[in-house]
Amino acid sequence: MRKSAAIIVNPISGHGIALKKAREARRFLDKAGLDVALFSTEATGHGRTLALENAALVDVLISVGGDGTVNEVANGVMDAGQNNTPILIIPTGTANVVFRELGLPKDLRSQVKLAVDSSVRLLDMGRAGNRLFIMCAGAGFDAAIVDRISKIRTQSGITMRNYIIATVQNAFKYRFPMMRITVDGEVVDEDSTFTVIGNMPRYGGLFRLFEDASPDDGILDVCCFNGKSVWALGRYAWHTFRQNLGAFSGVEFYRGKEIKLEADERVLVQVDGDRGGELPMVFTLLPGAVSFCVEYPDSDREGRV
Repeated sequence: MRKSAAIIVNPISGHGIALKKAREARRFLDKAGLDVALFSTEATGHGRTLALENAALVDVLISVGGDGTVNEVANGVMDAGQNNTPILIIPTGTANVVFRELGLPKDLRSQVKLAVDSSVRLLDMGRAGNRLFIMCAGAGFDAAIVDRISKIRTQSGITMRNYIIATVQNAFKYRFPMMRITVDGEVVDEDSTFTVIGNMPRYGGLFRLFEDASPDDGILDVCCFNGKSVWALGRYAWHTFRQNLGAFSGVEFYRGKEIKLEADERVLVQVDGDRGGELPMVFTLLPGAVSFCVEYPDSDREGRV
């Protein structure tokens, strides 16, 4: 029986580069003898629907776009109850955090070959309300930025410049409301003003926020920032970039499987860089929830030559 694949592409990702790469990937897979269908997303959430409809019908789902597209495809796979259908990532986004975490090849031909023959890695996912995340969820300042650029996301591709502009626009207006953080039933912090819950080491593409995190370690990592000004956030960002945030006062790290965030004021939530609602919210872990195509380990690769 011929192997089959469904390509789900965000056509505005990379200012049109995603659609070009998706079509090139389809041509390669056609020549390789696969049955291939190509679908373009038409609105936020459409990738999730397309993955739900196709996860049980194909051998591999191919996500062409940024981390938001990967998130939607993974959510659709989980909706379909088909976590044994692997996802292959062809990145065209701004940060491409999941792609980088998996250590996938950078050239398109090598990426597409993984749809034909690859190893599979099971990753944990976090649950934030009714949304699942692969990378992280955030409550506070970063969620306010995501909310600001959400209209841009529906009209055109997002660049790092968009994030920088939104950050500056929010910087001197944000009020920094405090949150209560409960980890596995124990209240650990009551004055956090910006909280990140991570499933991977990287945050935002630029920073390694959780040095000990791994997307298959069965636990969530939590970082609580207690600063109440844009200047404090700037210092946090600098020390994170320098990878010495752990020695900086006003920052606390925790680990757990169930995280509850509450606030007396309205605090927004972002989930993998998209709007995720507002507090209160409970975040939980789904171990080994979704599978991704990855390269064979060196030892296995040598045996396959």
